[in-house]
Amino acid sequence: MTVKIDDIIDAVDFDSYMSESFLNTKTEKVCIFTHDELQAAEKGVDLSDSAQWYCEAVASSKYYLENQQDYLSLPEKYDFNEYRIMEKFIARVVIPTQSEMLYQSIKGKGAFRRFKTVLTKLGLVDEWYEYRGKKLREFVEFWCEENKVSFE
Repeated sequence: MTVKIDDIIDAVDFDSYMSESFLNTKTEKVCIFTHDELQAAEKGVDLSDSAQWYCEAVASSKYYLENQQDYLSLPEKYDFNEYRIMEKFIARVVIPTQSEMLYQSIKGKGAFRRFKTVLTKLGLVDEWYEYRGKKLREFVEFWCEENKVSFE
């Protein structure tokens, strides 16, 4: 099985409390099902008045529910531990005043928002997203190796 790693990265990065992401091991495709779609499939909800795209999504969810052995659950965004990645990024910032500002920004509630605000102020947004993207890719590659999923 060879999967497009960018599809898994996108699914992990998109992860939401309202959906679940899986890798279909037969088709090698990443699937994202909302809880609403899964619930509709489970309950056999009447879809006669629903949009075509929703009917297709519920049908895919139903297939998943009936064939769970063909799916591998993808890691959740929280497994990535972005807070820890922010700490590692800050440790790499060489200008002491900048690293101190960033470190202070991640203390307490609202850390992610404050961190991004300080990044913008310091002109480090591009560096952050490059670093974060690299770490997210490493995280997903490790997950693939652990689950014996070949990727390209």
